[in-house]
Amino acid sequence: MLLLSILLALLPAHDYHVSKTNVRYVAEKEVIQIEMHLFVEDLEKDMVASGAPEALEIGTKRQHEDAERYLFNYLEKHFTINWNGEDLPLEVVGYELADDLHGLWIYQLADAEAGPLEVILKSTLLTGTYADQKNIVKLYNGDERSATLLMSKDQPTARY
Repeated sequence: MLLLSILLALLPAHDYHVSKTNVRYVAEKEVIQIEMHLFVEDLEKDMVASGAPEALEIGTKRQHEDAERYLFNYLEKHFTINWNGEDLPLEVVGYELADDLHGLWIYQLADAEAGPLEVILKSTLLTGTYADQKNIVKLYNGDERSATLLMSKDQPTARY
């Protein structure tokens, strides 16, 4: 365990702060599927800065017993969608560590009867900790990409 800790400490920290999110309308199911990818270390750091306890270890066998509650509250506060004039309640349906153990995939769903006519996204993910944080959202209507939107600390909302 000590050797693993030493080796992990020697790994360089990433020099960029980017999240990527796919928001896809699936007409057959009348649902919006959201796939979000964040660096888990950055997410936990921002969550702790927002009041969550240390050592969340999201997605691991050692996950803090309240980590899920803190994660869901964090997402509710920092990622919102107004779809065709309606603020959508987003349901987290799962999350998992990426194969590299640095990324975290978060999956959300929301009901929507119609495709994207007017969409307003707010993403302040990680911007409380990283001033250079960029949040990229790709909006899809079925398999067709409708837009790629970029949000940051200075521009937390984007409109399609």
